[in-house]
Formats: sequence, structure tokens, C-alpha cells
Amino acid sequence: MPYKLDKKELIEQSFLQLMEEFRFREITIKMICEQSQINRSTFYAYFEDKYALLDGMIDLHISNIEQIMNDNLQNLNSETDKRPSVEKYLNQTFQYIYEHKQFFKILITMHPAQNFTQKLMGSWRKNFLAVLNSTVTLNYPDYFVSYTVGGQFGVLFFWLQNDCPEDPTIISKIIYNNILKINR
Repeated sequence: MPYKLDKKELIEQSFLQLMEEFRFREITIKMICEQSQINRSTFYAYFEDKYALLDGMIDLHISNIEQIMNDNLQNLNSETDKRPSVEKYLNQTFQYIYEHKQFFKILITMHPAQNFTQKLMGSWRKNFLAVLNSTVTLNYPDYFVSYTVGGQFGVLFFWLQNDCPEDPTIISKIIYNNILKINR
């Protein structure tokens, strides 16, 4: 039997479908309800408004990416060889993005959401600083991390913009190899 979306997931999926066609400011609650084939009261049972819908989706994805980081990098300081943990973290992160590429593509390339981009890059920045602090000592690490995260975001943008033609493991390897360049 095929998996049936619950009402909240149905609303979120319908919202993403609308965002593929319309800008956020053009989308109304009425449009979301029509796309979802639900009543307004059902929408309001889950969300205060379309802003709460978008913010909730953003927070969920950022939280899930943070959890991937925590699962893979929590013991980094005690590991002698940190590469397997970093590689696993990158692989899982880009696999997650690939599995949710509709969301990421819309909010990064089609209708960039500054709030989302800032949260995502902030999360990556924090994660990368944690990895760096456990591996090497750099002068001005904040600038290096800002530069590197900007490059990672550029790779992600290009990959999403082209509809993710490469496997997520290839993209994570590209990012990983660029990170290793600090050890030249």
C-alpha cells in the first residue's frame, strides 16, 4: 500500500509545488488549501500563516542537518584520524540535501530565502570551525572558514541549479577535497 501523506506533510508538499511556480509573496493560504485539497481550518490547525509554514520547514531542515553533524562529529576531538568522520558527515549531509532537493533547490536557486541561506551557512560555519579547532591551528580562522563555506555554498548552488546531475557522494568528495587543501 502506498504511503499516504498526513495533512501537515500534504500542506508542506503542496506549498513546495506552488513555490516552483510562484514567488512566496504571491502564494496565498487559499492557493495552498486548493493545492492541498483541504479546508482553511485544516491549514490553520497546523500553521498560523504561510510565514510559519515556511519557517517551520526551514527550521526542520536546519535541525536535521545539525543532527547529522552531531551524529558524526561529536567525538572528533578524541579521534586520531578525523577524515572518516568528516567524510561521513559530508556524505550524509549531501545525501539529505539530495533527498530533499525540491525544498533546497527552491529556497537556494529559484526563490532564494535569505533567512534560510543565513541559517544554513551559519550551521556550516559552526560545523567547520568545530572541525578546524580539533585538527589544525590557523591564523584568522574566521576568515578562512567564511571563504571556505562560501565556496561550499557555491558548489551546492551550482549542483542544485543544474538539478543535481552528480551523485551526492561525488559532491561531498569535491567539498572534502577542497577542505583538505588547508593541509598543503
